[in-house]
Amino acid sequence: MDVTNPSVEEIRLWAYSAKEWPHEEWDLFLSWTREVDLFIELAADDKCPKQDFFLHMLYYIVGTTFSEPNKTDKLDRIKSYAEKGSGFNQAAIRDWRNNVSDLLNNRVKYNYDNWRGGIFAGYKFT
Repeated sequence: MDVTNPSVEEIRLWAYSAKEWPHEEWDLFLSWTREVDLFIELAADDKCPKQDFFLHMLYYIVGTTFSEPNKTDKLDRIKSYAEKGSGFNQAAIRDWRNNVSDLLNNRVKYNYDNWRGGIFAGYKFT
């Protein structure tokens, strides 16, 4: 597997394996893939051993997109990411979507620790 550019199949295989992160910057490499649909699917799957990791990826992608300098379409992209999760009734996905909405509507300020640093599961940002 090319850890810097994994395929959807490779990501899915890893998600259901007992293997540790293949690289210390695995979340960074996966964020480049922008496979938000896959990350939502895996974060919503209670049978996925790495469910929390993929929830982290959802926050990570929003965080990296939000912090991009001078990208006029970044808010539209973030909104489209959250909309992809609208068909999921899983609590963590609902919380993520609500946190994204609060960020986009200026009800919370961007905070690195919340979006890219790993604070996420079951947490309502304030």
